[in-house]
Amino acid sequence: MPDPTKHIVKMEDCEAILEYLYAGCLEQGATWLTYHFTPVFESPTSRNTFIWTRDFPVEYQKRYISDDFRGRDPLPQLAFEHGPVLTWTEVRARGKSIPDVTSFLDELEELGADNWVVFALFGPRNRDGYATMRFAEDPDGFSKKRLQKIHSLILAAHLQLCKVMDEGRASVALSDREREVVEWMGRGKSAGDIAAILDISPETVRTYTRRVYDKLQTNDRVTATVRALKLGLIEL
Repeated sequence: MPDPTKHIVKMEDCEAILEYLYAGCLEQGATWLTYHFTPVFESPTSRNTFIWTRDFPVEYQKRYISDDFRGRDPLPQLAFEHGPVLTWTEVRARGKSIPDVTSFLDELEELGADNWVVFALFGPRNRDGYATMRFAEDPDGFSKKRLQKIHSLILAAHLQLCKVMDEGRASVALSDREREVVEWMGRGKSAGDIAAILDISPETVRTYTRRVYDKLQTNDRVTATVRALKLGLIEL
């Protein structure tokens, strides 16, 4: 697979990007892959986080989406605090001082988790993600260069996915309150006016405004209103 990162930046189909990513990971000796795309203002363990997997055991997948298993997952925290690349041995070492982490990792190993590497993926405008990958051989024996190469491949895919999702209609979603705020903005109301109309504080209005700006990729009221109208998110 020649120059995979250069190829990824030309791709516009999210599913194709992920399949291409997994093909590259297989070439590096991976046997499982899971990729987590975190929505803006959400945590990596949120139920709203998008998860894409290939070849993970069905029992593991069932466990992860049931009960509070996902909510207890310490791997994202460990990856973002101590990564961006952690082998399973490093995960064990980093997590031993955090309550309940050891028991959670024991549960994963009972489900077949070994030879894992965890990758933190920092994205634009808080669109972070992370990935876990199992290898046929112990990754503690991998060179730093090999792990960096794999991380670069996953990060390139993550950044391209961010770009594609940001460009599409379905990638933008406003809460009911965010829609109310941007609708009143579009009618020329100030933050103080909107606060009085919605019976919330001006600071709360400013918080919603910042979220709207972030989601619509702008820093001004006019552009926010126009983009929201164009995407069919509001009506004036």
